[in-house]
Amino acid sequence: MAISKPRLDICSSSQKHNNRHRWLQSYILSIFILFTIITLFFLLHTPFYSLQTPPPPLSWSVMHQLQSYSIFNTTSSTTTIKSMVHKLRTSVTFLPLKDLRFSNAALVGHTWFMSSMYDTHQEGEVQYQKFPSESSHGRVLCLKGRDTHDGSWNYYALAWPEALPYNTTFMKGLTFVSYNHYNYDNLWHGLTAMLPFVAWHKMNNCSRFPSRWVLYHRGELRVNMGLWVGTMMEATFDGTQKIERFDGPGTGPVCFEEAVVMRHNEGGMSRERRMEVYDLMRCKARIYCNMSSLNDRTSVELNDIGMTLFLRTGPRSFKNDSVHVQVFLFTPNCALSLALGGERDNRRINYDISHSKLFLPLSSFK
Repeated sequence: MAISKPRLDICSSSQKHNNRHRWLQSYILSIFILFTIITLFFLLHTPFYSLQTPPPPLSWSVMHQLQSYSIFNTTSSTTTIKSMVHKLRTSVTFLPLKDLRFSNAALVGHTWFMSSMYDTHQEGEVQYQKFPSESSHGRVLCLKGRDTHDGSWNYYALAWPEALPYNTTFMKGLTFVSYNHYNYDNLWHGLTAMLPFVAWHKMNNCSRFPSRWVLYHRGELRVNMGLWVGTMMEATFDGTQKIERFDGPGTGPVCFEEAVVMRHNEGGMSRERRMEVYDLMRCKARIYCNMSSLNDRTSVELNDIGMTLFLRTGPRSFKNDSVHVQVFLFTPNCALSLALGGERDNRRINYDISHSKLFLPLSSFK
């Protein structure tokens, strides 16, 4: 009896193990059958088209994305694409260039000019907006901006190149869009408004040149800049600069193939970057004016000092310009240029300090 008892225990344990194994197999088989039934039910009750991969979000090429909505290029899918493009065109929303809600902080942050847009900015570099770009999801900049008296009547919007608003004029090339809180005739305010574009030009290895400029003063269109400022831009960008007037036929919006927008002047730029940009402009101006380099000058000429004194005209000018000129009259080896630059007046007078006399009047800065 003592020997048979363990044998009975072993047989009982083996039987339990077999029962457990059969139960596990039955359980797995039941789950597999249930999963198969559910899958078949789903396939039989779900239309084929709903199983296709959903289309990706609209991005750089709208037409390419729209075509992916259908596997077969049928008349029905073409009609659908045209309908969606029409909806995109009519859904472009234009907002005021000058947002009066931010009039108390017109120059802060996103400013009141194109207030819904934010700048691209790396530390120490210029702040700018570029269209199209990843931040604009491939959309280009469009303007309804012809008003010269009220900036809140000018508008901007973003649109996909393949779905521009109806009656749009599309301008190819690179467009510089400038916002200036002051004006473009003033020597300093005009120069500082142009400086960030030169900085962006330098960031791109001086390889990108504008096809046109669009100038705004507090949201109002401006069609010219001061003679001296314009001459500096002509020297910097190697040729006459076109200022857009939007005087073509039609009153619809204008969209730009590429656009760079500046609204902070020197804001965000480090002192080092500003000096580099001014050095570039100075170098380009010397080439434009056909001035000799230091290597071509004699030791006597190297000791000469060239100085241009800019004087304002109008109600904010000095009462007696000659008094200020006298300060430099007895400075040896100094050639002084006196530029009279007011809001509407850009005249230049040159003084020969060594002989203390006025010797050459010019009608312009050139």
